[in-house]
This record gives sequence, structure tokens and C-alpha cells, in this order.
Amino acid sequence: MVPKPPQDRGEKSSSTSLLFDRLVDDGHTQTHEERIQQLISAALPDPAQRLKLAGELARGGMGAVRLAFDSALQRRMAAKTMHASTYEHVMLVHGFLREAQVTGQLDHPNIVPIHELGRDAKGELYFTMKLVEGQSLKTLIGGDPIADVDRLFNLLEIFVKICDALGFAHSRGVLHCDIKSANVMVGEFGQVYLMDWGLAKLTRSKTLGADALMNVEGTVGTPEFMSPEQARGKPTDIDERTDVFGLGALLFEVLSGMGPYGLHEDANYILDLARAGRMISIDDACRPYAVSRRIRAVAQKATAADPNHRHQTVTALKEEMRAFLSGGLHLPRMQFGKGEVIVSEGERGDAAFMIVAGRCRAYRTADGREETLAIMEPGEAFGEMALLLKEPRAASVVAVDDVTVLVLDGATLNEGLGLSGWTGALVRALAQRFADLEKLVRSSGLRRSVQPPQS
Repeated sequence: MVPKPPQDRGEKSSSTSLLFDRLVDDGHTQTHEERIQQLISAALPDPAQRLKLAGELARGGMGAVRLAFDSALQRRMAAKTMHASTYEHVMLVHGFLREAQVTGQLDHPNIVPIHELGRDAKGELYFTMKLVEGQSLKTLIGGDPIADVDRLFNLLEIFVKICDALGFAHSRGVLHCDIKSANVMVGEFGQVYLMDWGLAKLTRSKTLGADALMNVEGTVGTPEFMSPEQARGKPTDIDERTDVFGLGALLFEVLSGMGPYGLHEDANYILDLARAGRMISIDDACRPYAVSRRIRAVAQKATAADPNHRHQTVTALKEEMRAFLSGGLHLPRMQFGKGEVIVSEGERGDAAFMIVAGRCRAYRTADGREETLAIMEPGEAFGEMALLLKEPRAASVVAVDDVTVLVLDGATLNEGLGLSGWTGALVRALAQRFADLEKLVRSSGLRRSVQPPQS
């Protein structure tokens, strides 16, 4: 659907008191029954006149979505209609009716509700649904890798709601089979809807008979987001993990601005890549922006060529996402520019840090020279030893790029892990052992050196 409806938004809703304005006062005395019937007639116009269609909101190959007004309920809606040429194909008419029936069975906050399936005065099919005013997730992503942390977390929260909608559909025996950013609408006040169930596959329920028309062999869907088994066109190979791949491809786009098959204009070429299971690496796709290694791993797993190597359910994927989102969102953040020192060797440690965006270099100074210890990426932490042991920092850390970190102080650490009791004693004992081991290794002359990247 197109992000914004046209400026002419059709008729406005009115108060129910306006129904009385429609009552005709011709001067003669009316009985109670006559007044009741006249009131009902005013509220319920002739079925042919009830639905009024206005301008188009979106147009596709098979039909269009138009602004609609229900004069009985005084409600603005969206109405999906079919192009005249669509009626020449039984499969397309079947798909239109089936989309309305399948979506109508999915009562979930993140799935647009269907109000009515019917025929207009000309006998043409339509179904009405909630009018969603906002923009597509594709527009929000914008085709570029994520460089802003707050924007990334906002998009990932949207992604979790899509997982919720799809998980619910799977529990009802419905596979979407066309997950993509253009099929997700985000409302003006944070509403998220998974749209367009026209290619849905039923695994248990029966809509319009035995669902036989949707089980013929052939490739249907959007190549950029299509799993290898769906691209090969065998319906018997499609299951919940096919939609998991679609979600993974969507997450791939959120992180990198592109799908798992890269950027190509030729849809047939992309389809060949999908059939062969030739996905690009999420690490390569996210360069030059540093995206958390943990979330990259989620996208990589979800888009595995072999369904057995993916998350086996949408719920499993969703739980990984929620764990990632809850792992530090409450912590304060700090930004450091390229070349800025974040912590210095020898200073007292009163906080630990986790990298959210950018890269850092850890180093020590020995004999007047800097010894690089590691290049750290998003998802990695530093400074925890000094915080736990209340000792001077053993190394300095400098920002290689513009860096965003989460800051964890002692009070928050104690509150989150309960380090004031036996748990704290155990953690600190382990930390002390690692610190002693490191000192032993360094005193023996064994040192690990990692060269910093050229910049």
C-alpha cells in the first residue's frame, strides 16, 4: 500500500445525532413504530448506496486499493478492488476471494482487520478493511545500511511486532509466503501491520475448498525475499521455516539496506541466486557500518539456505530478537568521536562499556610504544575487570570510528546481577583468576598483538 492517502480523504464521519436530520417532518403525526422505522431506514441506506468509493491509495497488477466511506457506520475505510482484466483468470479471482477470507480469520493487533467481502452495484468484487495511514517499512528503511543506533532499535521493535503477527498466523495454520518490507505498514502512532496475504498457504484450515489451486507447482512470491525452497517452486517443501527466511531477509534489509541476494535489477537473476541458495554474507552487506555481531548472527541464521539450519519457528526467532533488545536498552549511552580515548590505562575503573556502534582499539603502552591488544566491534564489552575488581585499568581504549557505547556502572551491575551476595563473590573470584592468569602470561613474555586497520 502507498504510504499516504490522497489529500481528498472522502466524507467525514458524523455524529449519530445527524441521523435525526434525515427524518422527514411533513407535518403529519407519526406513530412510534413509524418513527422507529424511519430512523432505521436513515441509518441503513440501500446496500447499493452504502459504500462510496473515492480516490486510489495504491495500485497493483491485479487490482487497486481505494479510499471508501461506509455511510451506515459513518466510517472511512480502505477497499480493495480488482481490475477488469483480472476476471479473465480463475486463479486470480480465486486468490482475491481467498485473501479476504484468510485475512478475515486472523484476528491480531498487527494484522489489518477485514470488514466485509461483497459485490458493488456493477457486480464487481471488493473487500473492505481498516484504513491504515502511515508509511511502508520499505520507505522507513530507505535502502541504506543503519548508521543511527536509535533508528536501528526502532526498526527492530517494528520487526518484533511483525514476528508476533506471523507467529499468530502460523498458530492458525496460515503461512504468509510473501514477507517483504513493502508489505509492512507503520502507522502514524506506532501501529504496525503485516499486509497482503494474497499468496498465503494453508497448512490446516480449508478456505474455498481444499486449497488445491495454491498447491500447484510454480514459483510465486518476491525473489529478493524468497527462500531457496520457495524459489524452486515445490509447495510440499514450504513450511513455517519458509516464512522464517522471509523474516530473516527482512532483517537483512533493516541492517544493510539490501536483501540477502544483494542489489540486482534483474528479477530472474535474483531468482536463480535464490534457487541455488547463494546468499551474500551479512558481514559484507553491513560494511562500512559496524552493526552488532549478535544481531548480524541472527539475520545470518534466519537466512540459511538449508531450512534445518534456520530458526525452526518464528517464536524462536522472535525470542532472540527480544533478548537482544532487552539487553541494555535501559542503560545510558555515550558517543565518542574517531580517535577519542574512552578509557585510559592506569585510571580507576568506575564503569564498564558495551559497544553499540563503531569499532574500538584496546592497547597498552610498553617502552614508550603502543601495543595493540584487540580491535573490538559492536556487541563486545570492555572495562568490566576494573569495575569488578576495583583496580586500575590494565589498558586504554580508543575509538577507531565514531562510536556509541552503553555505560554500566557498579550500582547497576549489582542491581542487575545481584553481586552484593554470593553471586558477586563468585564473579569477582573468577575475574581475579583471569586477571592473575593474564599477568602470568604477560610476565612470561607471551603477548598477542593485533594490527589496527588502516584508516
